[in-house]
Amino acid sequence: MDQANKLQYQQQVEKYLERNKVYNIFEDLLKALIIKKPNDPIQFLINKLQEPETKKIFVIGPPGSKLLELSLTLAEYMNFHCVSIGDLIEKELSKKSELSQQIQDSLDKFQYVSDDIVINIALNQMQHLENEKKSYIFEGFPKTRVQGLAFQKEGIIPDAFLILEMSEDKIYQCCLKKLDTEPFSKLINKEELARNHSLEYQLNLKQVKEIYKNQYFSVDGEKNYELEDMAQRLKYKLYNNAPTRAGRIIVIGPPGSGRSTLAKHLCQRYGFVYISTRELISNLVNKKGTTGKEAFEKVNKGDLVDDRIINALIKERINQTDCQLQGYVIDGYPKTEKQLESLNELNIQPTLIVIIDAADDIILRRLTQRRTDPISGRVYNSLDEADKEVKSRLIIAPNEKRDVVQLRLKRWDDLKQLIDGTPKYASVIFKASGDTQLNNIIESVCYHLEKMN
Repeated sequence: MDQANKLQYQQQVEKYLERNKVYNIFEDLLKALIIKKPNDPIQFLINKLQEPETKKIFVIGPPGSKLLELSLTLAEYMNFHCVSIGDLIEKELSKKSELSQQIQDSLDKFQYVSDDIVINIALNQMQHLENEKKSYIFEGFPKTRVQGLAFQKEGIIPDAFLILEMSEDKIYQCCLKKLDTEPFSKLINKEELARNHSLEYQLNLKQVKEIYKNQYFSVDGEKNYELEDMAQRLKYKLYNNAPTRAGRIIVIGPPGSGRSTLAKHLCQRYGFVYISTRELISNLVNKKGTTGKEAFEKVNKGDLVDDRIINALIKERINQTDCQLQGYVIDGYPKTEKQLESLNELNIQPTLIVIIDAADDIILRRLTQRRTDPISGRVYNSLDEADKEVKSRLIIAPNEKRDVVQLRLKRWDDLKQLIDGTPKYASVIFKASGDTQLNNIIESVCYHLEKMN
């Protein structure tokens, strides 16, 4: 089968699999096999196919952040059962047992309840829901690394994990607000308690994220979201709508906007081929020819490599078999009016153009703080990230000096206005703010891409 027929056949198969949700079924079955490790996998799969489909969502956020209210509203909207770890602890308190006294002692001091106690309470409830084949949202759990690992050991893995993010100051204010409620009226040094609890929460959150790095996504807890939008984002997490047909995606933005990180993430997540103009130029420079030397000198000065060179590099790369079969994400192209016009000549009809924009002062601050290790090539966002033995040899990359960055930002502004004034691309443009956390940018773009699909 030649490449043209292979590509046509692949597209037909993918359309069929997408239309009948076969990808979703395979993913769920494989996940269940890995978790349960049944002695008779064939019979297990047969039984699994006959069971009703259920999903589980974990939701956590800072104390006093109206997390329960959000979870209840989402559960009602999505027709899920909602369980709150706080309600379960309150129920245990009402039993007036030795266990309830231990819980009360922790709460009276505005401390976390023991992990062992919380795990047992949560596990009993979850096993009940699992046995009844119910889809549910579990609010307020897991809050610590120990809790997360305990549930992984039991084979309870969330299909989606929503984390409400807030600034350090906002988390502190939420803790302080909670301390002003009746149960804590007798406590003294509330500011110090709030500060310590806030720091403990942030430390635990970082560890929980490491455990669930493939499941969680963050939303800005200080923004007001439309209920329908929040529910849709969860649904797209629950039901994989990843684009399986070959996409042609362009990611552009000013230097330091997170553009490259986003492009690489899309490729890793969806199997696209990553095409970086920086890497293409680097490969050209390594060949040590006249053209490579010319390109190297321009990059170091912050100048643009000639359009004819860049266009030729892009054309050669996108016509390779892997790009034709898997689709691709181009990072940092086009950069000029000529390159934009060349998209047609190169037969690049973008399925999506992601424009990441950020304020000039933010970009300047990010890039002027960056340092590069000339030996390893590693880039540090600030001197504080480097070890003592490395710190002394760090340099500022030539194209990240303030005057060069200002020139690059001017060119970016010109390009942005040029694209905005090109009506033919309006329907495939998605704009993301580079001022927000990178994880939020990634999730918003993935959500948009899957929604398109």
